[in-house]
Amino acid sequence: MRNLERIITKFEEIVSPDFCNALAKRVGFIKRSTSQILGHEFAMAMMVPHAFLGAETLDSLCTRMRRINKLCDISAPALAQRINTEGAKKFMEKCFGKMLKDTMQTEYRELKDMPIFSQFQRVLIEDSTKAQLHENLSPHFKGCGGVASKAELKINFIFDYLSEKFLDLHFVSGATPDQALSSRVFSILQEGDLLIRDLGYFALARINEIELALAFYVSRFKVNELVFEKVDAKDPIDLCKLIKKHMKAGQFDFTVYLGKARHPTRLLGCELDEQILTKRFRQAHKDAKRRGTQVSKKKLSLLRYALFITNLPAEIFDLEIVMSIYRARWRIELIFKQWKSCLNIHMFKGYNKERLYCLLYGRMIMVLLLGAMTSVVMHSAAKIGKELSSFKLTRYVIADHLFASALQSGRPQQFIRELLHDLKRRLCHNVRKKHLSLRNNVRNGQNYYNSQIESILQDELVA
Repeated sequence: MRNLERIITKFEEIVSPDFCNALAKRVGFIKRSTSQILGHEFAMAMMVPHAFLGAETLDSLCTRMRRINKLCDISAPALAQRINTEGAKKFMEKCFGKMLKDTMQTEYRELKDMPIFSQFQRVLIEDSTKAQLHENLSPHFKGCGGVASKAELKINFIFDYLSEKFLDLHFVSGATPDQALSSRVFSILQEGDLLIRDLGYFALARINEIELALAFYVSRFKVNELVFEKVDAKDPIDLCKLIKKHMKAGQFDFTVYLGKARHPTRLLGCELDEQILTKRFRQAHKDAKRRGTQVSKKKLSLLRYALFITNLPAEIFDLEIVMSIYRARWRIELIFKQWKSCLNIHMFKGYNKERLYCLLYGRMIMVLLLGAMTSVVMHSAAKIGKELSSFKLTRYVIADHLFASALQSGRPQQFIRELLHDLKRRLCHNVRKKHLSLRNNVRNGQNYYNSQIESILQDELVA
């Protein structure tokens, strides 16, 4: 477990007295030599995962800081004066920057048990999640308004599915659309990569740029785009009619030309069953009512299909494989669930901008640390024929303050030994459960629509 030791050692350097105390003075967080706060105890309290994040207060921060540094005996109002400063924000920002740099520079091994992705250098998945803020922060982080919060923070996230490596974290106002963030990926996109994103990032210009980078994409299709059957067609075609023309056994897969530039792409998908349709129609009408509009007939008719576009070659990646590949996107949703359930990233208290940044950078450092540990421990689980549950690992690290105690006592190796001892029985997926894990479903070529496709094929055989 040298890689795990290396990760924890890097984190120890970031929260060490030498690094933190010097940094705190350099950025102006600590201005007096007689200050009770030195920097190290503040960093430890803000960055080390622990079990009480959901009930975090200034009083609880003061308590933890005093346990780390007995001379740091300050009150919550005194801490508020320190944390609500530009110096505190810069201190945490620098710590986050170092952790992010260390994470990006660390080499991660890929899992070799995913033949469906064997032809790609990396499988990049991008999505965003939001955190609610105090409405007084709306001038800095504007929310979407309406029934949503007046102040929201959006975290845009890109990671590699094969190695679980975190590649990019970016913070913007909640009102910023995903489409406006769709070009960030090009700073890290490489030849041979596969990019999977949901409908919010759909933009024809970006799709063209992905192909120019000699990379691949799988995306949902935006139904209001102009669709042409042929590159030299004068007028766009009715997509529903075109789908019915190419439909075979409830599936379709053909080339279309999108937008005024007639960009060629592969459009594929399948019919949906009545149960899924009912949910889709209900949600579409609900969203339209909230916006004060009505669902168009065109959209209602196209809701009957699962629609995807891709530039993957059809002779290698058929419809069911493409839909199984897209299912891997759900991994990022599970990561967001861990962030919210275990690290309480869905909501931040307080109405001071500097305090928000301190809390945000602290939680994001926890995210980077846990993400790096997940990637390493996943390989250890694979060696014993198991599959790691990243959710269980996250809960394990913060439970009983095992990790925090190991760092504070200077015995991280003991924590690593206990983790390895508990790996097989406590940190892996339960194979006796009826439902397979996400990775197993993707590995086995299972997508959300397999049962529907099989029922259509059986009906046609009977007929």
